[in-house]
Amino acid sequence: MKYDDLKPRQQDWIQKFYEGLQNEAHELEEPFEVRDAYTRHYIRYMSSKYCDMEWGPAWIVKDKSRVPDDGRIGVYLIPELQEYADLRDAERHDQAVRDFEEDRATADSMSMS
Repeated sequence: MKYDDLKPRQQDWIQKFYEGLQNEAHELEEPFEVRDAYTRHYIRYMSSKYCDMEWGPAWIVKDKSRVPDDGRIGVYLIPELQEYADLRDAERHDQAVRDFEEDRATADSMSMS
């Protein structure tokens, strides 16, 4: 499934889970990374800590298509999380380009004065 195909509450969960990953990395002073799959235990932990849910969402843990083909048990694929991370990176890049162009235009106008 694609991030854009998720329902609003599902997108909200992805966003909160992503922000939780960032917070966890910061608290543990570890590099931030988004993985393709997470354990049921970790999904439950993050859901309760960051997503206002006691358990992992059923649309993930009850969906057999989210179980990896490599035989890992209790692990679920969340490709929408990487897609959301990519969208965030693109937004940050676009903002950085806009900021750069704005700074350059300001500098050019000041040099012409």
